[in-house]
Amino acid sequence: MEEDEYELVPMNPVRRLEKRVDKIERSGGSEELMKDLMEIVKTNQQIVDEIVKSNSEMVDRVNSTIQSVSALTARLDDFMARVEIEGEEVKEESPQLERKMDERLAKLEKRVNAILMSAMSKKMARPRMPAAPIV
Repeated sequence: MEEDEYELVPMNPVRRLEKRVDKIERSGGSEELMKDLMEIVKTNQQIVDEIVKSNSEMVDRVNSTIQSVSALTARLDDFMARVEIEGEEVKEESPQLERKMDERLAKLEKRVNAILMSAMSKKMARPRMPAAPIV
């Protein structure tokens, strides 16, 4: 399967070449024609050099981006694997932890109730002092 190649090409040099070709087509002198053709060849070579340079820079950037994405994907896969492992361990420990927490909560509730009951019984057991008469 053939892969399509794409390149970014600056259009200014191409437009200059088109103008020169039009100028050559309009003129008729052989010496002037030769100079114009040589100039076109030089300009064409400069364009090709620029295209090759920009293309190789883009290929380097794409390769760099691919490597970065691959590294990030590997890190994300590792992270997700760790999360899944921890999730499984928590599921296995969850019933035991839940029972322990329920037991502790029940004990705490009993203690709080006992403290409240003793505080209330102390208040009830104390005789009330009559209020001082207002003079």
